[in-house]
Amino acid sequence: MRKVIFNEDNVLIDSGTFFGRGVFETILIKNKPHFLKEHIERLNDGITKLSLGEHIKSDIVLEKINEYKLDNLALKLVVTEKNIIFSTRELKYKPDNYEKGFKVKIANNIRNSKSILTYIKSINYLDNLLEYEKANLEGYNEAIFLNENNCLTEGCTTNVFIIKDNNIYTPSEKCGLLNGIIRKYVIDNFNVYEKEISKEELLNAEEIFLTNSLVGVIKVSEIEGRKFKSRITEDIRKTYEEHIGVREV
Repeated sequence: MRKVIFNEDNVLIDSGTFFGRGVFETILIKNKPHFLKEHIERLNDGITKLSLGEHIKSDIVLEKINEYKLDNLALKLVVTEKNIIFSTRELKYKPDNYEKGFKVKIANNIRNSKSILTYIKSINYLDNLLEYEKANLEGYNEAIFLNENNCLTEGCTTNVFIIKDNNIYTPSEKCGLLNGIIRKYVIDNFNVYEKEISKEELLNAEEIFLTNSLVGVIKVSEIEGRKFKSRITEDIRKTYEEHIGVREV
């Protein structure tokens, strides 16, 4: 039996505390929890792969949402051997972010496509956190990882798509990335080609956009000084926001 924790409380010490053995999901709540089924499925897949014990049911998430009347925020759910931790935070992305787009850099660290942790949304997240914080200090919104073969993988907190000659491309999962919830939505609803993408192809793209469960779909305006368009990206963003019912008219 795990201890259930909401925001400020004490956790039970386990291998999550000592070794980062745990999984998490970050869920957008706007009127309702979006893609809850997909989040719980991925969470339970990670629980199985890390041998963390019994699976989580969506009912426990819905109970907390109703109990605390949660809305218009991000809900983070962390599961370790002995704990289920719920925490909330404000949604930080504003209309100005979407208008300006993200400034992005190439990460200094590389993504290991051979590591099992690359494919699990694990709380062992320090590679991502350190690169993200460094990028922010340098004036960037995000950093993008290349793998050991110098091919594109993912951002610290996002999946990456490029557009060239009206075609949409994204790195194949085997390149070393987490299969994000919104990544899957885009692949399922648009004609997307999954392939190895070199750094040169990335920088020569006509458009680049990023996805995750909180930002949704956002254009990349610049990578280390190189500028990008956003015509098709904005159409994809509009379709996505209409799908989840948050499009502002």
